[in-house]
Amino acid sequence: MSPILAIDGLSKHFGGQPALTAIDLAVEQGEFIALLGPSGCGKTTLLRCIAGFLTPEAGTVRLAGEDVTRLPPYRRPLNTVFQNYALFPHMSVAENVAYGPRRQGTPKNEAGKRAAEALELVGLSGFGERLPAQLSGGQQQRVALARAIVNRPQLLLLDEPLSALDLKLRKKVQSELKQIQHQLGIAFLFVTHDQEEAMTMADRIVLMNRGRIEQIGRGQDIYARPATRFAADFIGDANLLAVNRRGDGGFSLLNGAITLSTSDAPHGALTGVLRPEDILVTAEPVAERLALPAIVSDIVHVGSHASVALTVGGTTLTGRLAPSALAGLSVGQPVFANIRLSDLRLVPGDA
Repeated sequence: MSPILAIDGLSKHFGGQPALTAIDLAVEQGEFIALLGPSGCGKTTLLRCIAGFLTPEAGTVRLAGEDVTRLPPYRRPLNTVFQNYALFPHMSVAENVAYGPRRQGTPKNEAGKRAAEALELVGLSGFGERLPAQLSGGQQQRVALARAIVNRPQLLLLDEPLSALDLKLRKKVQSELKQIQHQLGIAFLFVTHDQEEAMTMADRIVLMNRGRIEQIGRGQDIYARPATRFAADFIGDANLLAVNRRGDGGFSLLNGAITLSTSDAPHGALTGVLRPEDILVTAEPVAERLALPAIVSDIVHVGSHASVALTVGGTTLTGRLAPSALAGLSVGQPVFANIRLSDLRLVPGDA
């Protein structure tokens, strides 16, 4: 079965500067894909090329096997939910949702029925007669979603639709959105710069940087096995350590405090990646781990855990501890940062 969306070699420039470079991506029917990356990385440009609002200079966009690269947006079997929702303020909620079917020539009664079904799906039954201004931000977002799914498109594009919501409401809507997507079986392509949002919602994450795809995979896989320094730094927290190649083919880090040998290290400059939760902070060395003498230089409480800064041979490492593990720990205290070499990953790129 062919993917619902297939992108091959897509490139786009603005003013001679590359915005997208040789993008390849396949999305299967029913997948929830997050396009994740910092501002200016090209994720919204990619979304707009898929939607038909921008035309690439090279490459193809196929939807359900059909080449739509040069087709206008209205001829593509998809819909888009924008960041600002773009609701018609003078129309009722029901009229907003029924607008698409009515534009396509659907009889008024049938369009109204489909709008009611879409509103029920997003939890807004009984809100049809209200105006958008009478709704909360979260409710307006759900109206925009209902309007986008009322025609049951094969692909739904979402351009940071939750960014205007406060944190608590955003988490609630994230869960609702994932449930709705599962019920519909429609592929969602969701643009976000929020790594937690992507990790929470997406089946797979497409991590972008400077107009290119850095890595594609499940969030937990990218976190555990980042392919590049950028991926390690952008997904979750990480200690990024300079790596020196030794004459015997091995590697040293932290001015020789860590040495290791591996046959599968990438060529070129390398960065060592060590996650904060992989550092065990203790008063005495722990057996079967490499115990690095350290000094506690800072402790920051962040609710469910504490971030502990450790000075190891002139380099600062960050560990993550549960509040219960902080008893007796204070700034300036000598401790041991205990690590497993198997938790240390070497990735391409300078630290």
